[in-house]
Amino acid sequence: MDGSESKPLAKLVWLDPFKGTTQERMMRDGDEISIGRSASNDIKISESHISREHAIVACHDGVFSIDDVGSANGTFVNGVQIYGKNELKVGDEIHLFVSVLRLLSTSGEGPIDSAERVAAVAGDRASLRITRGPQQGQIFALLKEELYIGRSTPNSNWEIALQDPTVSRPHAFLVKEKQQWKLFDLGSINGTSVNSQPVTGGKAQMLRDGDRIMFGGTLTVFHMGFPTAQSEPEKGQNGKS
Repeated sequence: MDGSESKPLAKLVWLDPFKGTTQERMMRDGDEISIGRSASNDIKISESHISREHAIVACHDGVFSIDDVGSANGTFVNGVQIYGKNELKVGDEIHLFVSVLRLLSTSGEGPIDSAERVAAVAGDRASLRITRGPQQGQIFALLKEELYIGRSTPNSNWEIALQDPTVSRPHAFLVKEKQQWKLFDLGSINGTSVNSQPVTGGKAQMLRDGDRIMFGGTLTVFHMGFPTAQSEPEKGQNGKS
C-alpha cells in the first residue's frame, strides 16, 4: 500500500462512557470498522444496551457507510433510526443508545446542517418525532409498512424502541394500508393516546399529519413526510394523556 492509499480520509470520535475520555479512530479507504460491546470489535464500547456486534462503519472508494448488523436497540444517524446499510457523511452523528460517535474530517471539522442530513437519510418517509421523553429530538423514519413500538431492552426487537420505563413491551402497532397509517394499542399499561384521546379496545386510530401521540410518558408527533426543521415545543401540555 503506498502513501496515498494509507492517508486517513476521516476519523470517528466518541466519548468513552466509563473513562470519560475522548477516543479517536482514523478511517482509511478500504476500512471496515466494527462497533459493539464485545472485545472482538475494532471499537469496543462497554455499555450494556449496545449489542455485542452492533454496527459496521466502512469506507470504500472514498464513500462512507454504516450498517446496523441486527442490534437489539437500534442505530441512529442524526437522530434517525436506520435499518441495514446506509450512506454516511462527514459531520454525521451516530447514536448507539446513550453513546454518540461522530464522523469528522481529519482536522476535526464537519458539516453542521443537520436538517439536510436527516432528510437525506429518511427521504420522503413518514416519521415519528419525539418532542418529550428520554429520546427527545430523535426522529424515527417509518421505513416499513408494519412497525411495533415498545420499551427498549437488551433483547427487544421492536422497529421503534423507546428508552422509557413507562412504555410497555410491546406497547403499540403501526400499519400502513392504502397510504393511510393506522395505530393500535397492544394493551399497554400506561396507554396510548392521539391528541389526548385514548386509543383503546383494539380499535384502529387513523393518523393525520401533525397528530400528537403519547406512548406512556413519551410524546411524539406524527409526520406524513420528514421534518426538515424542528418545530417549537408544544405549549400548554402537562404530559397527561
